[in-house]
Amino acid sequence: MIGKSLPEIIGVEFVAGDVAPVSAISCARIADLRIQARGQDPMRVARHVIIVPEVGLGTHMVEGRTYEIEPGSALHIEPGMTHSWLEHENFDGWALGIGQHVSPPGLFDIAAASPLVLLGTSIEVAHALIAALTAPEILPEGAQRRLRLSMAAVLLELVAGASGRTTLRSESLAEHKIVGDFRRELEFHYLSTRSVGEYAKMVGCSTKTLTRATNAVLGQTPKEIIDRRVAFAACRLLANTDISIGWIAYKLGFSEQSNFSKFFHRKVEMTPAAYRASCATEQI
Repeated sequence: MIGKSLPEIIGVEFVAGDVAPVSAISCARIADLRIQARGQDPMRVARHVIIVPEVGLGTHMVEGRTYEIEPGSALHIEPGMTHSWLEHENFDGWALGIGQHVSPPGLFDIAAASPLVLLGTSIEVAHALIAALTAPEILPEGAQRRLRLSMAAVLLELVAGASGRTTLRSESLAEHKIVGDFRRELEFHYLSTRSVGEYAKMVGCSTKTLTRATNAVLGQTPKEIIDRRVAFAACRLLANTDISIGWIAYKLGFSEQSNFSKFFHRKVEMTPAAYRASCATEQI
């Protein structure tokens, strides 16, 4: 287990990345940059990262768990996930960065609990996008940019489909705005409150309106979304720290450890201790 402190995990700040909506950087170049800026791991980025191997077997740690990737596969890391570049030997490939706004609205509104290993068509599209980003431009600048954005959007839709998400129906812009405001407030306040009513006040609507919006856009109630976010934070702390379960329960707003344990078991189908033990086993 990585034994990092609570602030290091909950407080991992978003790092500034390429401002371009779509970008590609070689893994070898990233290794050089890491040598120049030690202490940057783990990192959190506010964009999609897709690691596409070309040579050798690579390992990457995401949310405290190690994933192996090799040519013919790729690893999708969602915005907000903490991840670390591990040492690689004889490994190279590409890291695609795609801004959140490139995907269709709402497609990734519900955060995943873990990264996704990609196979098949997604890999072919990823390689085509890398080629479009790295090859000499053969189209006018505007057309080249639109091509790259379109390919990136298609890639994210394939990723979403592989993870069980579907593209949105024709919900209203007002409902999308409510859900977006709600999720932003949730990121700031999930440590202090799990009250649907309080989040509705923060967003500036009634509880009924908030519930209708989240059901229409995400197919989940506000409470389900809040609980999933808290469970995600709990998994992160259990996997990445040696902090006691009681202290994690307190930090996440539970008055009693027993209440936290019941909540965690209901959401994750494992006790906190069993989940921590499974993470430690995976990292041996």
